[in-house]
Amino acid sequence: MPTPRTARLLAVLAFVAVGAAGLQLRWGGQDAPLDTLRIGVGPWIGYEPFVAERELGDWPEGLTLIELESNTETLDAFIEGRVDVAGLTLDETLRLARRGVDHRVIAVLSDSRGGDAVLGRPGLQGLADLRGRPVLVEDTAVGRLMLAAGLREVGLSTSEVQMERTQATRIGQVWSRGYADAVVAYSPVIEQLKAQGAVELFSTRDHPGLVLDVLVARPEALQRPAAVAAMRAAWDRGVARLAARDDADAAVLAPGLGLSAAEYQTALEKVELMTGARSDAMFDGHPSPFDASLQRIEAEWPPGPGERRAAPVLAPGGRP
Repeated sequence: MPTPRTARLLAVLAFVAVGAAGLQLRWGGQDAPLDTLRIGVGPWIGYEPFVAERELGDWPEGLTLIELESNTETLDAFIEGRVDVAGLTLDETLRLARRGVDHRVIAVLSDSRGGDAVLGRPGLQGLADLRGRPVLVEDTAVGRLMLAAGLREVGLSTSEVQMERTQATRIGQVWSRGYADAVVAYSPVIEQLKAQGAVELFSTRDHPGLVLDVLVARPEALQRPAAVAAMRAAWDRGVARLAARDDADAAVLAPGLGLSAAEYQTALEKVELMTGARSDAMFDGHPSPFDASLQRIEAEWPPGPGERRAAPVLAPGGRP
């Protein structure tokens, strides 16, 4: 049976073979012993410290990393209790709160610094050209937030474009069929779409705090402080490993995201990976950087049908 990272590579090879039929990375069916702390993450460069430590470092006993095909799958796995801890965007964590799903935010993992972008077809001069045109957006708040932030800079609103909602795993397929003139995407999808000719129109590079990824835990998971501490230590070691920008490490890890080693190193430049100490600082101040990012999302994304107004629940000080 292939390892999770090998299964990931096989899925990517299938993606390439069918001519960008979509990012079909289904490796979330991995079995985990019931006595382990199960950590769920999607295929995003901002979660790679966990993967790097498992593949190349000293992965602790009692932890299982479960790689899922998208953040939407990770969100569902957390809600259904198939993972104990999950890496999610802040907007997805807000969705947990509004749905009444018990959770605790225990850390900020990363801040996108170019790892999320609005891409367009060749020939578009800028975001202003999107008026009246179809734009692919993953059906999450972060996709709409990205599009709204970019359009605002050129005096447009989301009502002035045709938002075409799709799942993250179908972005490549829908884009390759020419169904839209622009798309909101994230790394490694950004790099794969650029290889098909897409051009960058707007990104988080100059907008720190626009897209944060956080680590959330089920309350019962916090009753295992030793395992949680081991998980956080593994994350910090992974952050340090990736900060070294070792080409040999990149060569091992890159295929799992469908990237070359050089593209992997470039993708790492598009995200700030946060150590535990840096994460703690995100919760300091009034408002804290965490609060400021949350308020921005709430302003763009009011509660939907069946949802109540609520905020993500923090563990004390952002730590269990």
